[in-house]
Amino acid sequence: MLQSLAGVIKILLVPGSFAFLLLGLTAGVLLAYSPRPTRRLAVPLITALAATYWLESLPVVSEALATRFHAADAGPRSVDDLSGAHAIVVLGAGARSYGPPELKVAVPFDQTIYNALEGARISHLMSDRLPVIASGGLAPPDAPQHSEAVIVRDLLVRGGVPPERILVESASQTTHEQALNVAPILKRHGWDPFVLIAPAVQMPRATAGFAAQGVHPIAAVAPFQSKQEEDATGRWMPNGGALSLSERAVYDYMAWAYYWMRGWLRP
Repeated sequence: MLQSLAGVIKILLVPGSFAFLLLGLTAGVLLAYSPRPTRRLAVPLITALAATYWLESLPVVSEALATRFHAADAGPRSVDDLSGAHAIVVLGAGARSYGPPELKVAVPFDQTIYNALEGARISHLMSDRLPVIASGGLAPPDAPQHSEAVIVRDLLVRGGVPPERILVESASQTTHEQALNVAPILKRHGWDPFVLIAPAVQMPRATAGFAAQGVHPIAAVAPFQSKQEEDATGRWMPNGGALSLSERAVYDYMAWAYYWMRGWLRP
């Protein structure tokens, strides 16, 4: 029941998404044409919806959301920060497929690319001596395409990581499944503690999820956006990239609450 409800919320009820905007506008229109006692709710609803999307479209707001309001703590890790690590785990963050079913091309989301680039940077920082686990499955599971893990592996190789140092975990569909599937690999090889790479807003959920499986992640925050749109418009001017980033951030806050409800996070 909870899983089905979470699926509906993920598709329709994430503020910042197109579906949420469409639902909100539809509700506002229906209220505007409803009987007089409820008609007065239409203007406040549409006003709140407009304010939400204006705020989420501002780079200054999206950056705060994406770093959990701790932008100063979201900088790159140094060698000293990572001392004692025995492996690197890079989490995939989504991909989109194009083309006919028999010949699909998978294109990684921006965050998947940033995660992989940070994995390559840290691998080089550690003299490429640590094994790297690329984690992420197919979405949807039966899609005839490369998994996120394979995409991450290819990006790591392009970034100069030796291919023989990379392991691929392609069964996971969610952060929770990544923790379930990667933790046994780490334990089996004695690769603990390890460096965990994810964006800032996902990191508390990811580290708590892995810790709940009995392993010890060292958080290494990946960059979360390109600065091109922000540089072109300024931090206080709305743009689509900031809205997308805010949507992803709000989704992660909601996902954290869902994981907490399911008991998937270490107390």
